[in-house]
Amino acid sequence: MELTKQLLHLLLLLQLCTWPTDQQQLSHNFSFIEEVARRAAGQQRWTTMPIFISRHVEREQVNDLVRWLHNNLSSSSYIFDGTQEQPNPFNPLRNHIKNDALSLLFCYSTEEQIWWHLDERLRKMRQSRLLVNLAAQRGHLAVRGIFAKLWSLQFLRVLVIHRQRIYRYTPYPTLRYFELQLEGKGQEKELLLFPPAPRDLRQYVVSTPAENDLPRVFRLQDKRTGAQLIRGYGYRVLAEFFYRHNAVLHVSNAGKSLPIDSSVNMSRIQQLIGTHKLEISMHPYVGIDRKLGILSYPLHIAQNCLIMPVRNEIPRFMYLLRPFHWSSWLLLLAAVFYVSLVLYFLSPGLNEDTGLRAAHSLLAGLSQLLFLSSPTRIYQPSMRYFLVALQLSVLGFFVTNWYSNQLSSFLTATLVGEQVDTFEQLIAQQQKILVKHHEVEMVLQMVPPHLEKQVARLVVGSEAGEQVSALLGFNISYSYPFTVERWEFFALQQQYAMKPIYRFSSVCLGAPVIGYQMRRDSHLEPLLKHFIMRIQSIGLFQHWVVSDFNDAMKAGYVHLIDNSLGFKALDLDTLRLGWFVLLCGWLLAAVVFICERHYHNPSTTCH
Repeated sequence: MELTKQLLHLLLLLQLCTWPTDQQQLSHNFSFIEEVARRAAGQQRWTTMPIFISRHVEREQVNDLVRWLHNNLSSSSYIFDGTQEQPNPFNPLRNHIKNDALSLLFCYSTEEQIWWHLDERLRKMRQSRLLVNLAAQRGHLAVRGIFAKLWSLQFLRVLVIHRQRIYRYTPYPTLRYFELQLEGKGQEKELLLFPPAPRDLRQYVVSTPAENDLPRVFRLQDKRTGAQLIRGYGYRVLAEFFYRHNAVLHVSNAGKSLPIDSSVNMSRIQQLIGTHKLEISMHPYVGIDRKLGILSYPLHIAQNCLIMPVRNEIPRFMYLLRPFHWSSWLLLLAAVFYVSLVLYFLSPGLNEDTGLRAAHSLLAGLSQLLFLSSPTRIYQPSMRYFLVALQLSVLGFFVTNWYSNQLSSFLTATLVGEQVDTFEQLIAQQQKILVKHHEVEMVLQMVPPHLEKQVARLVVGSEAGEQVSALLGFNISYSYPFTVERWEFFALQQQYAMKPIYRFSSVCLGAPVIGYQMRRDSHLEPLLKHFIMRIQSIGLFQHWVVSDFNDAMKAGYVHLIDNSLGFKALDLDTLRLGWFVLLCGWLLAAVVFICERHYHNPSTTCH
């Protein structure tokens, strides 16, 4: 009896020692894998097969498979067993192979390290084909776990082989998988193993919050029906995209009321995307950490500059000088003396007093340029004098009319002087910059390195709502970093203003890409890319800007600036420059008068 027990123990130990080898040999049917690969190559040609193997797979069998692929399908292979160093995120496999590759994964469970290598190596290659071979020892319930793992990694074009059966899955509208019958009865044509990714999402539900982020997304209430509405090109593009592809957009915070000066917290949105609690954000943004998610195809590539308060208003008495540049004034002054000299030699009456002729010529030259009648009568002018006088009359006509038209237009607006357009001017004027807390570092990265410390002292961090309140309240104590598409929306407030409050300066902080934030390798990214390209080609963005501005104005987010200047008569202060010229003329006349009296005084006559 004791001997029988010892024999049973020996047999049990022998089975335990030989079980892993037998199990490994039975885990994966390589002949069936070769058959599936041959059929896939006949339907859609591929030239590269990345192979991912777990520790439960015999390496020698994999080597035999590689040789078979090379000899029969002319396919090259990459083998990854999970022991390699960490993949370089900036040099994924897609940089070395084409997107038409067929990848092969051998696995025993969804918790193996090889899944992490599959995820990293096939980054941005989710549209390629994938063949997963699940170990035969696993039960049928493990197949569902494999498909759940594949969906979490956003692989769509996948086949799972288990016990010589082939399974495929669809996540639309909910996750479900089914077995493929390769040679079913009644099939007129061969079943396509890897069909293209579906364009019909079959009422798939995408949930995302909608908060205020003018002009990209904002909420308002319909005064007629009381219903909550969402406007902004960020919402319009996404809503139209889901409608076209038969999906449902669910606003997760639809019943929540938002203050008019609230603003979206993009840091929280990014964290939700990074933890896969959010699939895509409705709010377009300038970027996202590559560890958290990706950015869609660009909606805009917009210049990001500081909007500055308009300052340095020019006094109205200086308007008389504004029609001409200072160089033009100098040229006109030189022209007076030049024309006077020409008229001096061309005018008749050479026997007259030299000083009198010079004075007459100076007055005549000034009159010609001002398009006034000549102070003296010219009898029997020569042909040369007539031609010169004719040309000067035409010149005087254009100069005076041009000046009058320019001056008239200036009197209908408020003129400003030099504005802040460089970082040096920004520092010199100590202009504060109001920036959201999570954007401070991004803004300072775009400042020239030698000015970064000085500009950093001017940056004032704030919450998103504080910045929006200051901007909508026209707080001119700060400047604000703004992209062009935001500025085009807010600038509509001052489209009829006599004097603008803000201006888009030349102090720029780069040209960021603006797109939708979504989870890494999102299944929506390829479809959304082509949809955005079609939207851009149609030119709907500009139409939406005007339409959304009207809706935002009705909801009270924005309003037209009413700073029109009423009629203002020309007072003594406005004519200050004219009085100054007149005073100089009086002083000059007094000096000339004194000199003439002194010159003609008989008591001072020399004998």
